[in-house]
Order: sequence, then structure tokens, then C-alpha cells
Amino acid sequence: MKRSTFGALAAGAVLSLIGSAALVHTARAADEEKACYRMKCGKSIKGHEGKCGGTKVDALTDEAACTAAGGAWTTEADAAQYKKKR
Repeated sequence: MKRSTFGALAAGAVLSLIGSAALVHTARAADEEKACYRMKCGKSIKGHEGKCGGTKVDALTDEAACTAAGGAWTTEADAAQYKKKR
């Protein structure tokens, strides 16, 4: 009986470590997710009128289309620098 209890505790510990690592990886991936952001206000992205710098353009979902239209393919944290540009 002691062996089965120890085995269950060991298995639980291993699963909790794996789960913690997966959560950290998922959170880090979400922070590093890249998207298309405006570098300045108005018509700064061809074919997409809109808001000011630092806002995400949901219609452009790949890097090539974003840069061709004049946007910045970057993370949300890095796009904060464009909010100052009007």
C-alpha cells in the first residue's frame, strides 16, 4: 500500500511540473505573438483606413502582406512605441 501511495504522489508531482512548464510556455508565446500594427495615424496602411499608430490591423494576418501595405510586423509590446506617432 505504501508503494502505491508513493507512486501516486510521484506521478502527481511529475504531472504538475509538466503542467507548469506548459503554462509558462503558453504565456510566453502569447506575449511574443506577432501581428500587423500601424506605425502612424490615418492611411498609414494601404487599403486600411483607421486609427492611430500602435493599433492592430486584424485584416492583415501575415508578415509579407503587412510590410507590403506599410505596416510593422511586431509584438504588441513593441508596437507601443508607435502610439506616440500621430
